[in-house]
Formats: sequence, structure tokens, C-alpha cells
Amino acid sequence: MNVRFAVLGFTALCLGVLTPATPVHAQAGNSALLDALVKKGVLSDQEAEDIRASEEKDYSSTAASKINLSTSIKSITFYGDLRLRFEMRDGEAKAGDVTGAGAIFTHGDSQTRDRWRFRLRIGLMGDLYDNFFYGIRAATGQTYDRSGNITFGNTDNGGEFGNTGSTLSIDRVYLGWKPTDYLTLTGGKIANPLYTTNMIWDDNLSPTGAAEQFDKTYDDVEIFATAGQFIYGDSADNSVTAGVGGTNLNDIFMFAEQVGFKIKFDDTTSFKAAATMYTYSGTQNGNVGGNVSGLYSTSPIVLGASGGSGTVAVQENNSPSFFTGPFVGAASASETNVTGINNLAVLETPMEFDFKAWNVPFRAFADFAYNFEASERADAARGAILGAAGGGNNGMTDTANYAAVVASPNFQGVLHSGKGFLDQSAYQVGIEAGELKKKGDWDGKLYWQSTGYYAVDPNLIDADIFNAATNMEGVVVQVSHNWTDGLSSTLKYAYGNPVNDKMATPNVNQDLQLSDIHRYNLFQADLMWKF
Repeated sequence: MNVRFAVLGFTALCLGVLTPATPVHAQAGNSALLDALVKKGVLSDQEAEDIRASEEKDYSSTAASKINLSTSIKSITFYGDLRLRFEMRDGEAKAGDVTGAGAIFTHGDSQTRDRWRFRLRIGLMGDLYDNFFYGIRAATGQTYDRSGNITFGNTDNGGEFGNTGSTLSIDRVYLGWKPTDYLTLTGGKIANPLYTTNMIWDDNLSPTGAAEQFDKTYDDVEIFATAGQFIYGDSADNSVTAGVGGTNLNDIFMFAEQVGFKIKFDDTTSFKAAATMYTYSGTQNGNVGGNVSGLYSTSPIVLGASGGSGTVAVQENNSPSFFTGPFVGAASASETNVTGINNLAVLETPMEFDFKAWNVPFRAFADFAYNFEASERADAARGAILGAAGGGNNGMTDTANYAAVVASPNFQGVLHSGKGFLDQSAYQVGIEAGELKKKGDWDGKLYWQSTGYYAVDPNLIDADIFNAATNMEGVVVQVSHNWTDGLSSTLKYAYGNPVNDKMATPNVNQDLQLSDIHRYNLFQADLMWKF
């Protein structure tokens, strides 16, 4: 009997330990254990039932008993991050440039913004049965996909300290299937599946569509390939009138095909590289209406006075920002229509070399991109200024100053833009030391980046580094420290100038509104909690 009571006591202890930790699975396992003990004669049927009743009573009093999960869910993980940020960004205009209202900058004129901000992201992900998986995430900053930040002190409909701007919105929602250990299929609004850098993709963006990923290791060589079919613009934004008989609707798609490899030389040394091709469909449909009309129109810019009347001063016409804002035209102001995705066929080649020195992990990294249709993209921009015929004063209403405008250096710069290698390409090169894994870890990064005017998709690039502008180059330095597990701070500074000073620095950012930045400074101090 002493043995039996010992067995009963040990069984009860095991059940008590297992039940709080994993209530659903433990209960099923405990029942199987009790049945086995009954079958072996260690316990009687009544003793087993008494233990089951006691277990059920104990479990029903716990908080875990109030949570009911669908039987289709195999696992679930909650995660998120909260970032507090102080930010200063400053853009200095070039003397002689004009604002959208027609004012002319003098030397040293600039726009500066100092802000305290926060970003919150919360999500859940996990596995379903039969190798399926899922994920859902919500984030702040739903009005601007490349930021996620909410600025402290912004007023809204609720007045001071209002909450309207702090609304969470779904920024990821997806389902996936992993039929083998080397093939993954995902669909929805997904995390970026590509090996890339912030020179091409802002890390806040979650492309919408489908992705297929292959990743397999042969000895010390990992081979990976990814294909992405992303819905860039819904058909409601891209309607084409087909004459009598109705309207044709076409979605705009972005396609990405990537192949790459990683060679592992030893436990701390490796080299990784890839090549990715980006192309678009649905961007050439004739007379396009809707929100993307400016992407395809061949109507010239009307170089009239600001506000639409009078003549334009020669000084104003000399401003690069007045000539080079649009990529395709259909705009009467220089700052609009910088989001065109016409004539983009971009090849990107990111790479990195990881090694260890002085017991510190290092990463040398680089990225290069080239737009094979940059010349045609530049021609489309010139056509927006000169007119569809590509010459004469088709787009000029200011005939009195026409000769002076055409003779100006900035107009000539636009006229011959896009033919230089730096206008057509982008590159990034840098070094990183350290890593953030546990309390006390640190990380430092230094890199140079140059983005040509016609090199990449302006709607996807990092919103912070150079104000989401093309035709910018400069240096970025960043230092991070882990104060405790999950809590880190980061200091970042960036300084930039135009790649081609005869052209503007067009951007679609909502931070600094200058379209022709002569000097750019960014400072950010972040405190990040990951959970």
C-alpha cells in the first residue's frame, strides 16, 4: 500500500506540474498516463477517476482554462515591439530654387523638423496542422506605410493629446504552406521575402500578393531562390476607357525573381550574395484615369507662373525642382508626380561577407542596382517638360522667357539627364561590427549610399535615410546597445547631398517637403522594446 500511495503521490505531482504549463495538451497526455497505470494494475479505475476529477477541478480554477483555442491551431506565438524616438531632420535648399508657392530660396534657407515619436506593432503567428502556418500583425502609422511612427503632440479631432492618429491597422495578414523543408509558399500581406537592403526596400513595407521560396543546403553551400508576385495597384486606380463598350480594368503588378547562395567557410565565416530582377506590368495603358493618371500621361508640364497665371521669372525657371519633379508629366507643378513606375527594369545584387576578428563578429556588406530602362525613364521626364514631340516649346506657355529658360544650366541638365551611369544606378557599401543578442551586446554600422535619379522605384526606398528621395548620396553611421534582453537603444546620423546637382531630389515623403535638397541631415535616438 505504501508503494501504491507513493505512485499516487508522484502521479498527482506530475499532473500538477504539467497542467499549468500546457493545460490542453497536458490533460490529454495525463489521461493516457492514467489509463496505462490502470492497465498495468498500479491504479484502480476508481483511483484514476478520482485523480481525473481532482485535476479537472484544479484546472478549472486557473486563468488558462478560460482560453479556448481552435482545434485547427497547432501553435501560437504573440510578439511585438514598441519604439520611442527623438528625430531631427534638416534639409537645406539650393539658392535660387523655388517652393511650390513660387517663393525663391536664398543661400542657407532650410526646413527643419524636431519630433518625439513612437511606433507600436503587435502580432501573432504560428503553425496549423499539415505544414500550414499563419500570421497577423497590426501597426500604428496606417496613413504612411513607410513610417509607422506617430508624432507626440499632434492634434486631431479629439483636441490636444487626442488619439485619432494612434489607430492600429493591419499591416500583415497571411497564410502559408511548407510542403517540404526547402519549399515555402505564402500569400497575403506578407513580410518581405527577399534578401535585400534599405536602398531598395523600406523595412516597414509588407508587400501584398504571393511568394514562393526555395532554400536548400548542400554540404556548406546554401542555395535559395524567391519569386514574388505583388499587387502594386488595384484596378480601381488604373481604369482604362475603351471607347464605346465600357471600361477595361487592369491591376498593376510588381514581379521579383531572385536567386542566391551562401557559402559557409567555418562557424564564423561566410559569404552571401543574390541577384534580383524587378519588373512591372499594367503601367502602359494609354489614357489612364484615376489616382495613377500621372504615371502614363504624355501631356507636357505647363511652365506658367505659380498659381496658374502670369509669366514665370527667369530665376524660377532656373530651379532644378521646377523642371525635374515629374517622371512622366501630366502635372502643372514641379513637385507632383514623382511616384511614377514607368520604365523600371531594375537588377539588384546585394551581398555580404561575415567573419570574426578579435572575438568580435563583423559584416562587410554591399548592394548595387541598375535600371535597364533608365534612359527611357529620363526621356519620359523630358517629354513631360518639352511636350510629347520631345522638342520645341510645346510645354512652354512662358514664351517671353523661353530662350532664357532653355539656355539655363538647370534646363540643360534636365535635357541631358539620365544618360550618366550614376543617374541610372544605385549602390551601398559598408561595414558592421558586433551583434545584438543578449544584455550588454552592442552593434555599430557605417555605410555610404548613392541613389541615382532614375535608378530605383521611389515608392519603396527607406523613408528616413535621405528623406525617401532619389538623386541623393551620403554617409550613415549607427550605434546600438542592448540594455537588457529585449530592450535596446540606437543612435543614427545621416548626411547627404545630390548625386547630380543639376537635378532635383524628388521625394514622396511626408516629412520634409523640399523637392530640391542641397544638404540633408538626419539624427535619430531610439529606445526599442521587443517582446
